[in-house]
Amino acid sequence: MEVWLALRSLGTLHVRLERQCANALAIASFLAAQSSVTGVRYPGLPGDPGHEIARRQMRYYGPVVSFTLPRRQHAEAFLTASRLITEATSFGSIHTTAERRARWGGDAIAEGFIRLSAGCEAEADLIEDLQQALAATQGRL
Repeated sequence: MEVWLALRSLGTLHVRLERQCANALAIASFLAAQSSVTGVRYPGLPGDPGHEIARRQMRYYGPVVSFTLPRRQHAEAFLTASRLITEATSFGSIHTTAERRARWGGDAIAEGFIRLSAGCEAEADLIEDLQQALAATQGRL
């Protein structure tokens, strides 16, 4: 059954990957322009430290974006307020998922660090959701 499901999914893999990567670039670009967000990492952004090597090696830059909000409370409020972004540690879905990575402990990362995997939703809907979720963190400052 698992092999059949994987085979069935291969036919649309390129379409899903293109959409996820386009959404990830839009999300990263949006987040990089926000004053409350720091440390945006996405190899598709020209200012990212890994951009030049990624540009030479990759056709797409992947669906995963990472960024940091000021504190744990900001990250938790962001994830709670998100309507389209589901909190999950398993990435690769057609739906956008994210997690506050520090909740697991053991990593030397900021408490407000978030890893996000872009899904296939409409780009405008994702940006609108990011805007309202970031607005929800403002009361946490």
